[in-house]
Amino acid sequence: MNEELGIILETTSKILNKHVDHKLRQNIDNNNSDLINLWSEIEQLGLPKIAVKDKFNGSGLPLSTTLPIIKLSNNIGAPIPLSETILSNYILSESDINPPSGIITYAIDVKNLKIIGNEISGELISVPYLNLTDKIVFITEIEKTKKVILIKNSGEDKELKKNFLSEPRYNLKLNKCKILDIKPINLRINFKHLGAIVRSAQMIGSMEKILDLCIDYCSQRKQFGRALSKFQAIQHQISEMAVELSASSAALSTITNSDDFYKNKKDIAILKIRAGAAAGKVIAISHQVHGAIGFTQEYELAYFTRNINSWRNDFGNESYWEDLLGKDFLENNNQNLWEYLT
Repeated sequence: MNEELGIILETTSKILNKHVDHKLRQNIDNNNSDLINLWSEIEQLGLPKIAVKDKFNGSGLPLSTTLPIIKLSNNIGAPIPLSETILSNYILSESDINPPSGIITYAIDVKNLKIIGNEISGELISVPYLNLTDKIVFITEIEKTKKVILIKNSGEDKELKKNFLSEPRYNLKLNKCKILDIKPINLRINFKHLGAIVRSAQMIGSMEKILDLCIDYCSQRKQFGRALSKFQAIQHQISEMAVELSASSAALSTITNSDDFYKNKKDIAILKIRAGAAAGKVIAISHQVHGAIGFTQEYELAYFTRNINSWRNDFGNESYWEDLLGKDFLENNNQNLWEYLT
């Protein structure tokens, strides 16, 4: 598996590096032929269905093997919903729904849903990349049973969500939208837990890129006749970012190396807390190091920092997971705190 994953990562890296640049990130539109060509090669490689069952023409790999791919994609800063499509396809496949081809996205939250016959009305909240696809997956409870629903929407009532994200997000009002498929969700799937893991992997990949940008900038930028990297204060800031990234990566490796990673609520909580806390520090330090240039649209730093600033709030922020972790410690174990956390 490690050898196979290595080949997949190498091929993915070549495709992404061939297509992705900062100009592409500034034009996330379904009329952008460069973006379409990028997705076409990604789809030909089979990445969107890498965790889909064989019977649905997927690769049938465990979802945990996709985390390095997701991290790589966000390290390079590919402006496509690869993680959303991988996760959506996995949820559909595990719930015995044949995933459609092309880009798929999901709604992070839903409100006021009403189903009459084969039509659904209501609101979908915070849907990533809805400008690139009309296929949406979401999960809701119907008659005390959680169900996964796949729809195809015209997007006429979508509203661009104002946030700090570099990637597009939308809120969507459904009015008698046709349901393509609906089935009970696989009972082992917890959408919030899976979303938290994926977002953490995305943050860590982006933070690796941010650290590289800071090191390159400080090596090239001179002040008082010396490179910024020669100043002790700058060295301390770079080291602090590296420590935060290492701690987050260690938390992710615990998830990646587990066959039942989606079941371990404690490890998921620690990962999301650690990645979110690191994101806050990395954002602040990286912009301090870069100065005013870091905020400009022409320079790529802000693309990455804006994304991680929003991803840390998706599927529960640090406070949410800290509260969950604290309750679990108080209610369900006989260990002391250090033993519980380690």
